[in-house]
Amino acid sequence: MLTTTANSLIAIGDDEGGIRLLDSAKEDKQGFSTAYLTFRPHGNAIMDLEFSSDDLLLATAAGDQTSLILDMNTQKPIYCLSNHVSSVKRVQFQPASNNRVVATCSRDGNVNIWDLRCKGYDQPAMQLRCSLAPDSDNGAGVQSQKLKYPPPVNTIHGAHVSVPRTSTAEPQTARADVTVTSLAFLPPGRENLFVTASEANACVKLWDLRTAYNVRRGRPTPVSTTREPECHKRHRAFGVTSMVMSGDGSRLYTLCRDASVYAYSTSHLIVGSAPELALNNTRPRRTGGPDKEGLGPLYGFRHPRLQVSTFYVKTAIRPARDDRCELLAVGSSDNCAIIFPTDEKLLTKSSSKNSSDLPTPRSRLVRRTSSGVGRFMDDTVPIYQTGTALVGAHKKEVSAVSWTERGELITVSDDYSARCWREGPEARDLRARDENDGRRWDCGWADMSDSYDDDDE
Repeated sequence: MLTTTANSLIAIGDDEGGIRLLDSAKEDKQGFSTAYLTFRPHGNAIMDLEFSSDDLLLATAAGDQTSLILDMNTQKPIYCLSNHVSSVKRVQFQPASNNRVVATCSRDGNVNIWDLRCKGYDQPAMQLRCSLAPDSDNGAGVQSQKLKYPPPVNTIHGAHVSVPRTSTAEPQTARADVTVTSLAFLPPGRENLFVTASEANACVKLWDLRTAYNVRRGRPTPVSTTREPECHKRHRAFGVTSMVMSGDGSRLYTLCRDASVYAYSTSHLIVGSAPELALNNTRPRRTGGPDKEGLGPLYGFRHPRLQVSTFYVKTAIRPARDDRCELLAVGSSDNCAIIFPTDEKLLTKSSSKNSSDLPTPRSRLVRRTSSGVGRFMDDTVPIYQTGTALVGAHKKEVSAVSWTERGELITVSDDYSARCWREGPEARDLRARDENDGRRWDCGWADMSDSYDDDDE
């Protein structure tokens, strides 16, 4: 997994619980060739990483069923968030909480809210390896320390269970451990609200962390649940692997297993009156009310190279800043990353693929792709194919993507490589010289159409 700091440093987690810090600065001599710092806080795969807003803390989510909060000055954990009974899929700091409130979701189907200010208990931690280098002293470099174990202040049990646990209807489909694959807080002003998604379907659920989701009251009830795409209802459900908010918080983008990115309006997560969505709303929602209906996606993105074969494929947003436009980066099982511009002024009818533009087979309504994932022929929302694939740099699935403060894209692949993608005249000049498809410099390229023009780039 991958995350970036407010400077040029990048943290990459691996399948063995190790973390490497790399420097993406253009003027750095070593660049990606040598890790700036290495340490191993977990003994199992790291599923997610996130820096605090001041870069002093690093939150991890791991396959050992825990999340750690590490002090980046010492690279040592100071908090252990331990209440899940399966792999932790996502960890995120709540905006505007001074980096003291953290949310986690897991394969056990639960969501936990943690407040690092709450007094927990101290307990010796598991042994920590402080370096990724092979040991030559038979463990002499392994340290042990005490960690703080704060209790969760709120837990949503079975957040995406489709039927009540007490129901006897269709017991064969009533799973209590539907994996919560992703979560995201709404931006400051509405930071008490957050959304979750699961492996079960493309529905997004909106929750209020001020609500006491007591398991004794039965199935937890969200503030609202969005509609599934109509094509999913007609054929089969597809889960969501990752979610990200736009820079201004007006759009929520979800990466779905049907090889699509769906865009939702955050103002329309609830249909009708919604005091919870009012800015600076101070009235707590203490008890779960009715699960209101939210709208479905406004539109979607697709690309011929976008394949989502696993739930490890992620997405990331680059906010618009200075002269840089907002861009959405998505990993792909087709050995590349894909970039979509999110400016809705660019989403024209000519770039849309609707059901009227596609032939309808007589025997089936789903077109099979090389990954085995169906692409529906009867989409009821506009589907835009405006993305650009970054090809030639990876040989296996690109799972993690992240943007640096300077607007550079970092991609990590199952081929054990990480790449830094830059834009600008230097990249254009290198491509214009046709450097043997980049093999001389071990580069990858941005795919281009026949109408490509340097002056228009």
